[in-house]
Amino acid sequence: MTERRRALTSWLAARLAALMPVPAMPPERRAALRERVLARAGAAGTRVLRGDQGEWRALCPGIQVKSLRRDPVEGSETSLWRLDPGARVPSHGHEREEECLVIQGAVEVDGQTYASGDYLLAGPGVRHAPVAAAQGAVLLIRSGLLPRGA
Repeated sequence: MTERRRALTSWLAARLAALMPVPAMPPERRAALRERVLARAGAAGTRVLRGDQGEWRALCPGIQVKSLRRDPVEGSETSLWRLDPGARVPSHGHEREEECLVIQGAVEVDGQTYASGDYLLAGPGVRHAPVAAAQGAVLLIRSGLLPRGA
């Protein structure tokens, strides 16, 4: 099969699948399926940290951090940052890439406002102005390792 024909077949299959009606799942079946998925979430190879688990630690005034994953071998960490209204993350640079997803609220960086759902990527060597959260915010950050006290 040629590459063009393969692409056309794939495109057509996707369009036909989109036209097929999806039957509504009864609430009791949906609940049972959810329970099965959650029960298996802790299976080998999957680490689960529930929203009420983990420890929030003060990083600096008005900013708490909860580590979700820490990999000393790779030198990376994934964490939640909770910024109280009026909190500011001081100006800082990045030795490694840093990813930031605004989950709740908004932050302002270099005069630009980033709200819930916005994603920022700071490359190695990038230095940016303070991050301000006038109304407060929750951020998902993937970065280099944070100091253990944080």
